[in-house]
Amino acid sequence: MSDERKVFPIGISHDQRMKNQIGDGYVPCEVSGRYLHFKGEDKRLGYVMVDVRTQTENGDKLLCELILHKKDLVRALNTLDEK
Repeated sequence: MSDERKVFPIGISHDQRMKNQIGDGYVPCEVSGRYLHFKGEDKRLGYVMVDVRTQTENGDKLLCELILHKKDLVRALNTLDEK
């Protein structure tokens, strides 16, 4: 049997792997195993559904679900730019 490698690992980060698995709604915490998962929105009411999740030894775990006004998220993020 030959030692030639037919498959070469692609060096991607853990965050990129999670984005590939979970999708564009994945927003990681930079200091813990927690992350936000934006699941969708109700455009009629202006709500955004967000899961707060964490990675544990036993796999992924849901901590809580948030239903937020999209305009409140945008306002809060814009406020950060002003400071």
